[in-house]
Amino acid sequence: MKTTSIPTDTPAFFLGIDVGKADLFCHLLGPGEPCSERFDNTSAGIRLLGKWVVKAAPSGQLHACLEQTGHYGDAIAQALHEMPGTAVHLVNPHRIKAFGMQKLRRNKSDTADAKLIARFLKSEHLELRPWQPKSPVQQEVTALSRYADSLTQDTARLKTMLEAQPDKIVSVSLKRRIKSQEKELNSVRAKIAQLVKWEPVLHAKSKLLRSIPGLGEIATQIVLAELPDLEQFADARQLAAWAGLTPQHHSSGTSGKTRTPITKIGSVHLRRGLFMPAMTARVFNPLLKTFADRLLENGKKPKQIIIAVMRKLLHQIYGILKSGQPYNPEKRGFAGS
Repeated sequence: MKTTSIPTDTPAFFLGIDVGKADLFCHLLGPGEPCSERFDNTSAGIRLLGKWVVKAAPSGQLHACLEQTGHYGDAIAQALHEMPGTAVHLVNPHRIKAFGMQKLRRNKSDTADAKLIARFLKSEHLELRPWQPKSPVQQEVTALSRYADSLTQDTARLKTMLEAQPDKIVSVSLKRRIKSQEKELNSVRAKIAQLVKWEPVLHAKSKLLRSIPGLGEIATQIVLAELPDLEQFADARQLAAWAGLTPQHHSSGTSGKTRTPITKIGSVHLRRGLFMPAMTARVFNPLLKTFADRLLENGKKPKQIIIAVMRKLLHQIYGILKSGQPYNPEKRGFAGS
């Protein structure tokens, strides 16, 4: 695994990248004048970006920062990670937004976003942990798991159509498609299970995760597919924030009403994959049942309770994977992990 240190006697360059589906807007800060550039978010564009960085930061330690906003930044993050002397940081967008508010940011554009990311990186890089890419096997598990998720969603859509379909010919066609997709889904899930079984690290993590009441085989596959390197997070709360399961507090001075929706950043696949396990854990996971019952007594609504259970379930996942020890409700401090 590549590691990148920060020599104190080496000039540092800070590269902020605002990633879009088609564009990569870059801003580079260093000992000299700052510079900005735009590249296509394609293989050719990423190669040009690499050449530009080598020319603009010829002999320094490079730190690059992207927001964690989806898969559009995967290729550029991987390419930068492979460059010598480069540390790549993937950061929660809310953290960068808060930094911009602190600096009384006034402009909003792709170029301005790249400048803000670079300024954030220069200010906060000592507090950030370098990103590490997934292994090839885990990348394949992620791709297959997300494909399985899309098959599941589409099959559910077809079943809904079938329920309201009066035409016999259309119904027969829908049933045929549903049967075919369910067969394909089972095949994909079996392939994921095979990959997990053959890869020692994933197999060990799978056994630990399956020890948690509420996590079945499919939920375990989703967690293995979606979780990044836990070394990126100082604690379970940071992981929950990355996953978009931390609440945002909103209050109105005129209405007197308050609400606390979750941030919904990070992996939508992970959040969706944790919903049903949280429903199960609400009943069968002793620590989470006690936690949920307490929330119910305090007047929380059912949806609020399930979201809170999802968050605590993710805390348990973090604690178990970090410690390498299976679920143990008797362990001191485990309930608050």
